[in-house]
Amino acid sequence: MKRDLAAIAAREHDVLIIGGGIHGAFAAWDAAQRGLKTALVEAEDFGSGTSWNSLKTIHGGLRYLQGLDLPRMRESIRERRTLLRIAPALVKPLRFVVPTYGHGLKGREALAIALRANDLVSRDRNEGLPAPQRIPPGRSLSREELLHLAPGVPAAGLTGGATWTDAQVSSSERLLVGVLHAADAAHALLANHARVVGFGVSGDRITVVRIEDMVSGEIVEVRARVILNAAGPGMDEVLGLAGSRRPPVPLLSALNLVLRRPVVRDHALGALSNGRYLFLVPWAGRAIVGTDYVPAATADPVEDGRRFLDEARHAYPWARLEPADVALVHRGRVPGRSARQLAGRHLLVDHARDGLAGLVSVQGVKYTTARAVAEEAIDLVARKLGSGRPSRTAATVLKHAAPLPGTLTQQALAAMKDEMALTLSDIVLRRLDLVSGGLPAESELDAIVLALSDALGWDAIRVAREKAGLSESLAGLAL
Repeated sequence: MKRDLAAIAAREHDVLIIGGGIHGAFAAWDAAQRGLKTALVEAEDFGSGTSWNSLKTIHGGLRYLQGLDLPRMRESIRERRTLLRIAPALVKPLRFVVPTYGHGLKGREALAIALRANDLVSRDRNEGLPAPQRIPPGRSLSREELLHLAPGVPAAGLTGGATWTDAQVSSSERLLVGVLHAADAAHALLANHARVVGFGVSGDRITVVRIEDMVSGEIVEVRARVILNAAGPGMDEVLGLAGSRRPPVPLLSALNLVLRRPVVRDHALGALSNGRYLFLVPWAGRAIVGTDYVPAATADPVEDGRRFLDEARHAYPWARLEPADVALVHRGRVPGRSARQLAGRHLLVDHARDGLAGLVSVQGVKYTTARAVAEEAIDLVARKLGSGRPSRTAATVLKHAAPLPGTLTQQALAAMKDEMALTLSDIVLRRLDLVSGGLPAESELDAIVLALSDALGWDAIRVAREKAGLSESLAGLAL
């Protein structure tokens, strides 16, 4: 992958995608794979927003049974199967366990019925998957079985439990980079650190996007027949630049706590908290607890993290969680009004109806279904362009959806050379995924900086600037 804003500005594109999170990346791959002239620009680094802040779970939508939302459940099941198939190095099955108390809607009997219904709805869940990637049926657990699996859970009133299998992505960062590699191989042009600052109109259509190169400061104009706004939580900001008067989408700040110790090891463990389930998820020799939601407008990064830790301590009293157990806090913004009013469905809007012909917006609601949402968005783009070529992303294995090979310094150099990492933060946080589980060792950072200084000629001023930028990024991840 090579960053070349001049090349992006040199031609008219069939579709220009704004936003390099997981939805924008999948859209770029889908469009380019269909033969559309495609470009993608991202204001910061690829996946540096909500896509980087993840519980790392790929789920089949079991919770949608409660509202009998079978279409959305089927979509989740299908996309879980797709990711297990096209990214097998990163996406693996993961067992989930929840204890049951009493005999109500969340009791053992009700959950047993839900698991049977889930198996029926997902009867094709393993089609085309090799044995290691297959999802077994769920089942209810006796009291004794549950205590064997989770000996620390409160025993008073315990009636048993339920277990089912979903999936987990070991590195959401490397999955996103794998999608970008696939888009690049299909001849999409990509650029990070390229911020949209305005639009140009020809007749009654938006045909030009003005982009600031955040490296050089230069402003370039990019022409496109259709512009796809896939900026995630930044969607409304982009629409504002285009002159849209649509009411803004309410956003929530989502939090996950990464713990230093493996509180759970081979299965995720649920616990009821304030009428909803939290989950402790094993990951990379550690554990993640999530997810909490607060209105983005009133979010306080430090206070919200501490309050969520208190909630997690009450939900998992046996784990004896303390502030020192928290390695870092994942934060992102998602559509919704509260933890019980998360946006139920993705948003796809053709702004021709708003007087902004040539502009389409898409906003997803979860990582699992990003590929399908991107396909739907490009279906709309293709219809507007009169192109009938179908999507093939669901059947194409992502060759680069895997950790970078080699030593740490070799990986860092490859990230700079082949994966469009422009800063030390790009490398450490998102190409090498050194921070998702906690802050990296000083010796690791020194080795990376030394290798880059030798290979790229970084002087002392550049090294100091890169370290300062990384320190600023890491400060935002503290409890």
